[in-house]
Amino acid sequence: TKNLSLDGHTMAEDYSNNKQRKFHEKEAFVTGHDGTTPHEILLLCLIVPVGLHLYCRLVSWLDALRHHGHRRAGRHSSGSLDGTAIEFASMLVPMLLVQTSLLPNLAGPVVLMAGMLAFASCLPRQAKRTVQGLQQSTQEKSCDQEQQMNMDRPLFLSIHRGSVYLLTTIAILAVDFPIFPRRFCKTETVGYGWMDLGAASFIIIAGWTSASTSTSKYSSLSSIRKLLKKCTPLLFLGLIRLATNKGLEYQEHVSEYGVHWNFFFTLCFVEGFMVFWKGFKSQFSPDALGKGRQERRGLVVDLPLDFLFALGLMIPYQMYLTIGGGQDFIENGERRCHGGTPYPWLCGAFVANREGILGVFGYLSLRLISEDVARYCLWPHSTILRTIQSKKDDNMTETALKK
Repeated sequence: TKNLSLDGHTMAEDYSNNKQRKFHEKEAFVTGHDGTTPHEILLLCLIVPVGLHLYCRLVSWLDALRHHGHRRAGRHSSGSLDGTAIEFASMLVPMLLVQTSLLPNLAGPVVLMAGMLAFASCLPRQAKRTVQGLQQSTQEKSCDQEQQMNMDRPLFLSIHRGSVYLLTTIAILAVDFPIFPRRFCKTETVGYGWMDLGAASFIIIAGWTSASTSTSKYSSLSSIRKLLKKCTPLLFLGLIRLATNKGLEYQEHVSEYGVHWNFFFTLCFVEGFMVFWKGFKSQFSPDALGKGRQERRGLVVDLPLDFLFALGLMIPYQMYLTIGGGQDFIENGERRCHGGTPYPWLCGAFVANREGILGVFGYLSLRLISEDVARYCLWPHSTILRTIQSKKDDNMTETALKK
């Protein structure tokens, strides 16, 4: 009996040691990487427009052939299954291939995209002319639809969002396998990482879409509703990710966000802050400033407040990183506080998650800049319309007062 108990204890120890060894091997497999070059990242990004070009040519060519054949036979069909198969083959499969080790470093993606472009250019000339005619008629029909929608959801934004979601999903699922190149993994300290684009892209997309739907009317009740609507799902997802990572002992990058922090908490904080920031900006809207304050109103409305506030965040934060020792604290600081601090639990939570908490300043600045860029470059028509409407209201008010 004693020998059996010793054997059982030895087997339990061996199992525990083997489990810990496998955990550290998996953690080392996805950490400690320096990234790749910016040229290779830009080259990989080109797979999206090339795949989209091939998809549009194939769909137009297939529609032209189907339209010609059905016009002869007197039949009509949607061909949605064919369109889905073409989309999968021309866009999703190339996105998957460029993120694997099946292709060489730079020559593989170049050859793949060159072949896709060559295949798109090899369509029959008669079909090309038919396609051009169909595209012309489609564009004429889409112009009326775009005017009716007031360009609320342009096609390029949907393509950008869908491409980011697909590329990010493929990278997250493939990073744990050897077929995913290690140079595409997230970088630890410095460098250019392919997977590092995902988080920033989500922030930029949020800024673009938020700028297209922003309004000047905010109240305390509406701010609370928006805060709960935006932050509650993100907070819930962050807690689920934290529980699953700790419960399943999944390998994690402590140097990326910290011990307990994750990207969902960062998104929750950024979205929550933007709700309060927009409520603050609404106090300087033409309606809130009232009558007789035209100069102040014009000054505040015309200034890019989001961009200026982002500069006010980035400049002190960068000075703290380079001059104040923040970079060394983030990379090499301890994970616990020493005794004598007034709030040891708060200090411990901060130093344990300093990467994620301090990283909020960078993500928030990026969100503010992307929203201002979208407001003045992507959605200028909405800003102009609001300005024209405001001037019309002012003229009507002045006319009414003169009468």
